Amino acid sequence: MVIAFGTVYFVVASSKQDLDDETRCPSKVTSVTVLLVDVTDPMNTPQRQDFSNQLTKLKNSIPQYGQLMVAKVDATKDSLLNPVIIRCNPGTANDVSAATGDPDATQRDWEENFDKPLTEAFEQIATASNADQSPILESIQSVALTQLQKPGQEAIPKRLVVASDLLQNTGDVSFYRGLPDAREFVDGATFRRLRTDLRGVDVELWMLERSDAASTQPRSLADLWDNIIGAEGGTVRRIYNVSG
Repeated sequence: MVIAFGTVYFVVASSKQDLDDETRCPSKVTSVTVLLVDVTDPMNTPQRQDFSNQLTKLKNSIPQYGQLMVAKVDATKDSLLNPVIIRCNPGTANDVSAATGDPDATQRDWEENFDKPLTEAFEQIATASNADQSPILESIQSVALTQLQKPGQEAIPKRLVVASDLLQNTGDVSFYRGLPDAREFVDGATFRRLRTDLRGVDVELWMLERSDAASTQPRSLADLWDNIIGAEGGTVRRIYNVSG
């Protein structure tokens, strides 16, 4: 009996993780996902619903002790991007049993400290910024440096999701003035300054269609980004056109 009790105690104790009070992250996360959002123009009703659906699916795809960091595309001239929110999935009632934990307490933790704050953050990022510029490449570089290429995390799964119209627009590079040739662009001097290391990162591109998409978002736009991500060592696993 004593031996059995000791075995159960060891299993329970070894299965517990010390989690940060705010982020609910352990000292070593099991995966890293970054959601980078660039909503310049207001979304129509179908777009908002589909975007919300995709965000919910993304949130629910984070494994136990996996980290989700959300950021908005912004200028990085003076500093790198600050996250809108960082949260880890503490697990749900399905991840524990009465023998290894408290299913009800674990479920409450997930609802109050993971699901709810992320839902609130998603509502915030879905609001149009009406920004004059869209420094998408600079923002990808920023989150790669601060989140995706941290030392000690080389072996864990990493994912970057970019939700945007994918129209880079800065003084140096503006896709509004016409899409560059993909090979010439990734071989050029400007890209050498903006590129980053995405080796080992799976990338999803959620394209938000503009009202003038026929002229500003041709089929070659997705091909251009596939080349850009590939030149940075990443792998585009999915290109999704948000409905609407």
